Amino acid sequence: MYNNENENQRTNQKDAPRRKPHDKNPLDKFAASLTFAITLPIILIYLELIVHYAAFSEIGSKFFAYVTLFGVSLGMVIALICTLFNKKVNYFISLAIIGGLSFLSAIHVVYSAFFGTFFEFANLGMAGNIADYMDNTFKAIFANLHWILLLFLPLVLFAIFGRKAIAPEKMGWMPRACCAVFAVCFFMLGTLYVNTDEEDFGDKFAYGEGFLVNDAVGRFGIFTTARIELKNIIFGDASQQQPDDTIVINNDTTAPKGEDIFGTKAPVTTDSPTTNPPAGTDTSVGGEQTGGDSSSQGGETTTVDPPKPPVVDRSPQQMDIDFASLKSEALAAGNKKVYNLLTFLESRAGTNKNEYTGMFEGKNLIFITVEAWSPAAINEKLTPTLYKMKNEGFVFENYYCSCWGGSTATGEYANITGNFYYKATCIEKSASTYQPFALGNMLKAEGYATDAFHNHDYDYYDHNLSHPNFGYDWHAIGNWNVQFTSGWPTSDHELALNSLSYIQADKPFHLYYMTTSGHANQTFVGNTQAAKHRSYVTSILGNDYKNQLSLSYMSCQYEVELMVKELYDRCAELGILEDTVFVLAPDHFPYSLSPDDANNQAALAEMYGLSANNIYYNYELYKAPLIIWSGSMENPIKIDKVCSAIDILPTVLNLFGLEYDSRLITGQDILDFNVEGIAPINFVSQQYHFVTDYGFFNISTKKFTLFPGYSISDQSLLDAYLSPKRDLMYYWRTYSPDILNTDLY
Repeated sequence: MYNNENENQRTNQKDAPRRKPHDKNPLDKFAASLTFAITLPIILIYLELIVHYAAFSEIGSKFFAYVTLFGVSLGMVIALICTLFNKKVNYFISLAIIGGLSFLSAIHVVYSAFFGTFFEFANLGMAGNIADYMDNTFKAIFANLHWILLLFLPLVLFAIFGRKAIAPEKMGWMPRACCAVFAVCFFMLGTLYVNTDEEDFGDKFAYGEGFLVNDAVGRFGIFTTARIELKNIIFGDASQQQPDDTIVINNDTTAPKGEDIFGTKAPVTTDSPTTNPPAGTDTSVGGEQTGGDSSSQGGETTTVDPPKPPVVDRSPQQMDIDFASLKSEALAAGNKKVYNLLTFLESRAGTNKNEYTGMFEGKNLIFITVEAWSPAAINEKLTPTLYKMKNEGFVFENYYCSCWGGSTATGEYANITGNFYYKATCIEKSASTYQPFALGNMLKAEGYATDAFHNHDYDYYDHNLSHPNFGYDWHAIGNWNVQFTSGWPTSDHELALNSLSYIQADKPFHLYYMTTSGHANQTFVGNTQAAKHRSYVTSILGNDYKNQLSLSYMSCQYEVELMVKELYDRCAELGILEDTVFVLAPDHFPYSLSPDDANNQAALAEMYGLSANNIYYNYELYKAPLIIWSGSMENPIKIDKVCSAIDILPTVLNLFGLEYDSRLITGQDILDFNVEGIAPINFVSQQYHFVTDYGFFNISTKKFTLFPGYSISDQSLLDAYLSPKRDLMYYWRTYSPDILNTDLY
């Protein structure tokens, strides 16, 4: 009897219609929808915090506020998307979206660990370039596996428990309305909060016209950055749009100069007078002529007046440009962007010719952009050729190398053009723009043979298109019939050996090189060149460095010494060493020595002699080597003036006596000592700080740190000194990229 009753009960339950979502109590449905809607913002905020801590090792309150406000807004929008259909479909849509967000987060962690910058959608077309580094990419993945696992934890939990515990059922009108209201309100709150920071290069600037992916990730998080970048790609970048108004440059000539506040500093010194001073050098002492020589003839003493020092041409380094007509044409065409750019360039004083103008006129030029070069890579015991050039030519005591935002591409672009850009696409863009001041084009017009070389793929970053446009015959792996020993990275020494035939004594030449041996990761396991030189370098420097990563970095960069010595010896063999100039500069500091960031910072601290604490935000990390040397220089010329990568081109153009307009290139001739030095410095995630001849200004803290030996008590005087320099950083940030974007030349 009992069993029959139970059987009847089960039969009745089985035959009863199954409960469907729309049969649920409205309050139950609302509660389930609310749980799902709350879960999504929590997941987004969690992902943001993991990525930020992995990249920056700290989380600030302002950043947390941004990711919370924008995270709730985005989470509500996703909740609306994920509740459009039935429970099963919604579950899989939710799973796909959470998986996609987790994957994007993981990409940022790995990308920043390897390239030192954050992933940009604009670089998707360069995916083939990234594939070239798959071996090291996998190493970066394994080194950051703990972060990646944490990033995919929400996806795993949702896949296991989400369908039952957090049911993404189809929402009714009430919860959908609530989600929409919350999305709009939190988005407005986030936007209002952004707009409260109206400082120069503040959050309002970075969110709008000054948007840069690398900077925005550190300020607002990866998802807000992705939203802005995608909006810019689809609807146009705010910085690329026509401005509403034409600008008026404030040329305040009454602003105090550094020497007025801190006193005059000697911008240049020499160990002794040069035996062969450059043409036009004033050899008088203190501006006065020294006494004449006396000689005796026939018992009579006569005084021979010394020759008068040659008059130095200090005329402006300018060309005859009708700015008024050009600006009128721009306005007539409705192009206020070009008008504003021309207005800024016309307002610049530029630099003047000086005693070094034409010092290297007619000489050969070998220019090398060195991958990830640091001052430690030049060592008297290990790299005697580089040490000789560094200390016996122009000795630049305060040269800085910024992180422009696009890794190697932007570093090389700054070296070649004297302008800066913030994306790796600058090389690709250069292929279709007029580049009259590039050394390849300038020297080719003078009858030079101009060739460029690279020991990597010939079409990497579209070099096969850009460098011929810079004036070079381009030679690299894939279009150059030479052999390199297998392994990654390839040998810089072999690059020099393969190019020796292009060094000839019967015709002036200009050779340009982009090295590869020092490319990340610079470990004994990950870098073929480091492994090859490990034994020798350790025998020389083993007592100087305790960190094995420091030694592996020195080992791979030893290739640069072998490369330069090969070129040096070839010139000496042909008897043209005195007729040849060497210029070497890095593309960026070695930001990715290893996939292990803690070890990375420890090695950098040892190599630079700095504290590892917050090292990426120490401006001294960006101090770098710059070599300009010729066999014709018999004594060093030490330059104390602050300078950077964008100053190389105008300085070299001046030394070679080539005509250019100093107003049209962002950088300035380092050797015009009437112009104070200034160098923009971009940290890993903070942009457009700057160094002057007297100190470092942090754009984030608004603090000016004076160099040793200088002091000031009058804050208003200091503010008056810094104000035009802060304006200059804004103008440079706005207009230097526009030189390329508008094809100004």
